[in-house]
Amino acid sequence: MTSEKVDLDRVTPLGKWFERVGLPARSGRQLIRNGEGPVITQLSERRPGVRERDHLAWLESRRRSQPPPT
Repeated sequence: MTSEKVDLDRVTPLGKWFERVGLPARSGRQLIRNGEGPVITQLSERRPGVRERDHLAWLESRRRSQPPPT
């Protein structure tokens, strides 16, 4: 385990964020459109991204104590 300090305001471009979490871009965009993705930070008109703190909050919201129903 490292003791590196994480910059919670760092923004990862959306395409890189999809790669980071292992989602195909189409699935990731659908999650966001449906309001099930992380909060998006609009870096510029054509450049959305995800702040580290929003990524971590989204991950925390996805935790489950049991496996999903089949």
